Amino acid sequence: MKISRLRDIREEKEMTQKDIAKILKVNRSTYTGWEIGRDTIPLVRLNEICRSFAVSFDYILGLSDENKGYQNIIINAKVIGNNLKAFRHKQNLPQRVLFEFLNTTSSTWSAYETGKIIIKTTFLYAICKKYKLSVDEMLTK
Repeated sequence: MKISRLRDIREEKEMTQKDIAKILKVNRSTYTGWEIGRDTIPLVRLNEICRSFAVSFDYILGLSDENKGYQNIIINAKVIGNNLKAFRHKQNLPQRVLFEFLNTTSSTWSAYETGKIIIKTTFLYAICKKYKLSVDEMLTK
């Protein structure tokens, strides 16, 4: 998953990949993988970037052209899971529709909804893009 605004924001701040990697306490090659889309950045790390640069998840992920700024977000699997479940119920969607859309298993989807594990960034992005949802809201409701 390539997050094109990751590079834009870094360059706007006149920072190198090494500078950002140091802030995040990861290897430069790890950060580079996230920036070029070779690897998927975990939500926890993306949250650190959003906090450091005062940008919203929706903005950095390209879901919005407006940066509403950073909300004090704590990545919590239970909160995200409850929001995923509430969204699914509101849309009257069976779990199958979502886990098949994401090409994952029913047990994995169930683990996301029950808050046993944090949903992958790529999965949350795909759901929010398809159903026109806010990542920021999915992380905080």
